[in-house]
Amino acid sequence: MKQTIYEKAKGLFRFTMYLLLLAGGGWVGVSCTDKWDDHYDGQATAEYGMSDNTLWQAIKDNPQLSNFASVIEDCGFDRTLNSAQVLTVFAPTNDCFSKEQAQALIAQYRTEKNNGTLESDNTVMKEFIQNHVALFNHSVSDHTNDSIRMMNGKKLSLLNNKLGNASFLSKNALYSNGILFTVDHTVEFLPNVFEYIRKDPDLDSLRAFLYCGDPLISGRSYPQFYYKEFMPSLSVAGSIKDGKTQYLDSVFIQRNRLFNTLGNLHIEDSSYVFLTPTNDVWSRLVEEYEPYFNYPEGVDKRDSLVYRNTRLAIVEGTVFSRTFNSDEAFKDSAMSTNCIREYALRSMTWGKPFEYYQYYKPLNPNGALAGADIIRCSNGEVRKTSQWNIDKRMTFAQYIIAEAEYSSNIKAVKRAYDTQLKDSVNLAKITDCFVSTDNDFYGRVWNNAFIEVSPTLSDNIYIDFYLKGMLSNIGYDIYLVTVPALANDSNATMTQRLPTKVRCTISSPGVKKDYRTSDLTTTPNAIDYLLVAEDYKFQNCTYGVDNNDLQTVMRVETRVKSNENDVTFSRTVRIDCILLVPHGTLQLVDALSGEGIPATVQGQPGVLLYPHGQYDDRAYKYWYMLR
Repeated sequence: MKQTIYEKAKGLFRFTMYLLLLAGGGWVGVSCTDKWDDHYDGQATAEYGMSDNTLWQAIKDNPQLSNFASVIEDCGFDRTLNSAQVLTVFAPTNDCFSKEQAQALIAQYRTEKNNGTLESDNTVMKEFIQNHVALFNHSVSDHTNDSIRMMNGKKLSLLNNKLGNASFLSKNALYSNGILFTVDHTVEFLPNVFEYIRKDPDLDSLRAFLYCGDPLISGRSYPQFYYKEFMPSLSVAGSIKDGKTQYLDSVFIQRNRLFNTLGNLHIEDSSYVFLTPTNDVWSRLVEEYEPYFNYPEGVDKRDSLVYRNTRLAIVEGTVFSRTFNSDEAFKDSAMSTNCIREYALRSMTWGKPFEYYQYYKPLNPNGALAGADIIRCSNGEVRKTSQWNIDKRMTFAQYIIAEAEYSSNIKAVKRAYDTQLKDSVNLAKITDCFVSTDNDFYGRVWNNAFIEVSPTLSDNIYIDFYLKGMLSNIGYDIYLVTVPALANDSNATMTQRLPTKVRCTISSPGVKKDYRTSDLTTTPNAIDYLLVAEDYKFQNCTYGVDNNDLQTVMRVETRVKSNENDVTFSRTVRIDCILLVPHGTLQLVDALSGEGIPATVQGQPGVLLYPHGQYDDRAYKYWYMLR
């Protein structure tokens, strides 16, 4: 039966959308209402002339294709092969595809269908039937050296004598709705990186996380990372019932919220290396990392955050795009999809020389990729490892830098009630300061900006800072970084340049006892890294928490006696930032001479950070050469 112009246009539109969605990251699922009934015009030549029969009639009438035909018919794909839609079929003969194999596939198809699996998700449809069928006519000649996309989105090499791993027994047989080849092997289905995770029993734990929300894997679980999005604009609308449109043909796009973080592991035209921990490694890491994400009571969806962030801490930094990581590049370093590749942006975000999610000499013994089994996939490789050489201080256990000049980091300053104004007033004044390019301290202060906190009267003062984004139960060395008056004014007077004494107090919601330091004294005319606490462990995690009522607060208060004020000490304090440093990773060394730098830093966990008061480009070059 001839198609109308409308039907042809509809078919062309839907096929175009199909290809665009495949290229753009979506897997398309179409409901069972003749999902491929649209006719796609194609041109081909055939060695045997053209038969009036359809592809399905040709397959059904060929006794050598009876096993293949039984799968096609039982799964309902015979309707597609008997329609006006133009296709190319590569049919395995009974010599390479037995009756037992066919019956096993039919049983699997029925089981998944009875469990409510969508047709587009059925593994038999996707991995077997659609892996042997391509849209349009595809004939071959003696000079054919091409690739074609199968109905499941896989790209396979097409030569004059074979498709992928399957050699042709017959070819170019032209029928009324397409071309038929017979092949000597079932066409190999090569899973992409994301699909492979679903199949390997050694990766069950990783699979349960990446496919969380898929009823076939984890039930109707929460959180829902893996889901399908209905696309009404691509679907065929029918009648309206009770005010709602009834769709005759429904199109869904497969989504996964984790792809935004890790990379589009399901895209066939991409190429990735995915370092995957086996179940034993996964269990050990979850047990180790879960205490780091002990969220306080009152956090919305607390259990979900614990589950998600514990496991993201494992997999963030384990996916490597081949666009930026060739085999040659891997010999020197591996830059994961979570790494900030642009040096200027990295420096601005983390400060140099932070290199999170990047691993040097990854193929060396004990390197990040060392000892992994390599599994070839359609869009890259899975590297399955039963050892784990990625230190958490190179990934999620990062420095936290609370810049003092950011108003969002300041909770309050000392206040008192004014009886005349009948209101409370600030007893401390905050002044934003910037280091000029001609100042000796330029480049030695974080962001070249800091605040000056001075008393409005003559009393001691305090300022409270939020400490945000820390992990729980992991040791931090906490530093208060102070700045001398000379950084703001090269002509500062001797009184302005006086040191100060401060005390720091750390308070956390729900924690009964505060942590308090003794008096800490700054050094005149120098940037100071005052050690507030060493290997300090917070009871609660606030990573990703926006609610200020749940944040830890650090108070910095001056401790200058009246007879000392403006004589030996000042009650003005200049604060650059507060640093929360994973214990033991801040290297307090002489940056220019290199004294104190280890003989080699290759393989050391964490990031070597030189305090800005000792840091310049010469020190960085020296440090980099050691690597």
